[in-house]
Amino acid sequence: MRYFVSLIVYIMTLFKDMTGGDDLDGDVFIKVYKEFFPCVYKYLYGLTYNHQTAEDLTQETFVKTLCILQFPNENIKSWLLTVAHNLYVDYVRKNNRLDFGDNSLFSQVSIQDFTGELILKETTRSAFELIKKLPETQRQAILLCLINELSYQQAAEILGISVSAVTNLIYRARKTLRALRRHINE
Repeated sequence: MRYFVSLIVYIMTLFKDMTGGDDLDGDVFIKVYKEFFPCVYKYLYGLTYNHQTAEDLTQETFVKTLCILQFPNENIKSWLLTVAHNLYVDYVRKNNRLDFGDNSLFSQVSIQDFTGELILKETTRSAFELIKKLPETQRQAILLCLINELSYQQAAEILGISVSAVTNLIYRARKTLRALRRHINE
């Protein structure tokens, strides 16, 4: 299943090129996939900290999207992240534990200046290490609002909580992150 959606996108693109058609229904799916894959992947990676699991859940999110092929009139990004969140919750229930050992995302950072690359990698690594230490609900709120730049309202809908609860989670997460950073710097 890992490369199933990528294969579908590739086949649909080939089919469109061969037929010369611009009215292929899958064209909407291809656009949505290409635009939102990084966002969904980053969110799931931030929850699982495992490249393989995040990629599998991301692919499964888009398989569900392909099966439905009707996007809501609301924000597609928010809707996709809701599907991804629900798949993550199901995954956690089935597996009862998560492995936070894979940090391959950090090695994918590429900057021309070695010093800049090293600083960025260390900053990113330390930020992810601090985020890992947050309670699950705070981590989800941080990933949705600060990393994926969703509104508090959209995050509340995805998490199934009130906007004030999201605001409270973000506040507590920031407070916890500041305390953790101060503790490390001492």
